[in-house]
Amino acid sequence: MSDPKNGLREDVTISVERMMRFCYLARMQFECAAGDTKALPLHLTRFGTLLLETSSFLYSLFEDRGDSINLLRVWQDFDHPFSNELQDYSTRLSPFKEELKLVRDRLGFHGSLTRSHERAGLGVFDVDSLRARDFARLVRDMQQLFLRMIAWYIKRMDSSAQPAEMLKEFLNELQGASPVQGPIKTKEQESVSGTVS
Repeated sequence: MSDPKNGLREDVTISVERMMRFCYLARMQFECAAGDTKALPLHLTRFGTLLLETSSFLYSLFEDRGDSINLLRVWQDFDHPFSNELQDYSTRLSPFKEELKLVRDRLGFHGSLTRSHERAGLGVFDVDSLRARDFARLVRDMQQLFLRMIAWYIKRMDSSAQPAEMLKEFLNELQGASPVQGPIKTKEQESVSGTVS
């Protein structure tokens, strides 16, 4: 997907690819309702697994380490229409970041050796709390922002890379056969490739 002709740095391309992967994870998470399992713990269900992985991946898009992707850092120093919105969403993410880092490190990617070590950070998923609902809304909102950022990036690619076809294929992949979330349409999608049903 790299396109040196669009004048953007390689880390921007990598960030777009990671946003695409986050969008897939978020889509799958929202497709899987929490099941009616009795014996199987939530974190071992499809929904629980996708919730942990999506949350871990979201944290990784705003990683504080200097050698990792942080969308605020990567998407600076060039003109784009998302600066304010990206900053606002990063601010909304801030109250969750410490717990998400623990979830990513201890459950999502690295693992723990004890249950008490695993539990740190799980408060973000307390389904009876307003905080958990705020986090779920943030995941959905970020997915929508990322879709617009992805479309903006792809639209600026050299025509030899077939950007309209690439965007259409991505959106078709993302839509899959989900009866839950329905078709995804962005303003940029319509201007690049027409309406995708």
